[in-house]
Amino acid sequence: MTDDRLCSLIHRIAPPRHLAWGVAHASGEDGQFPEEIAAMARAVPQRRAEFFAGRRAARSAMARIGLPAVPIPMGPDRAPVWPDGILGSITHVNRHCIAVVGWGRDLRAVGIDIETDTPLDDDLIPEICRPEELTGIPKSAWPIHAKRIFSAKEAAYKAHYPLARQIFGFHGLSVDLTKGRARFTDHPEVAEIAAESGLDLPLRQAFGGGLILSLCLASHPISQS
Repeated sequence: MTDDRLCSLIHRIAPPRHLAWGVAHASGEDGQFPEEIAAMARAVPQRRAEFFAGRRAARSAMARIGLPAVPIPMGPDRAPVWPDGILGSITHVNRHCIAVVGWGRDLRAVGIDIETDTPLDDDLIPEICRPEELTGIPKSAWPIHAKRIFSAKEAAYKAHYPLARQIFGFHGLSVDLTKGRARFTDHPEVAEIAAESGLDLPLRQAFGGGLILSLCLASHPISQS
């Protein structure tokens, strides 16, 4: 896989102009900031390579909006700690990393996810998908569709997590790829979130070259259900 293929997929998802992207390869290169190196002191080599590549991708994206190279530490919950005023998200697949960043004044939430566009195991489909997400989809197409739903939910979760710092399962969201949105459900895990916010999380998804790229992006204000 080349960075050009990843950049082509990013172009296909049509990100808005105020969103900046960066791409990097997990080459095994070590970090350049003590905070990041310390965070990976006990990590296995593959995890170290992916972590540092994700930070390089993030700094590449930040440079596009005029920010200097600064450390992006890992918080206690293992999520990136972005500079003040910045929102961002990092994802990786097959040793290639993508990061996206934007100013908090423009964005309310952002999350990205990249996956291989391969069928989901049949026994995982009920764990990932709610019945309405499979309505109208031929059963023979469920494994591929379910993988795309999985990617969309990962992006939506990553976008929403910084807002509530609450972990929930896949059935807490219902995704409609045709309408480009994720909604909170009546599942007990998200009852408090849904009652307080009633948020719709806008989604974009592109696939090609054996990959799925999902973007959850909400500007101010988030659309209401």
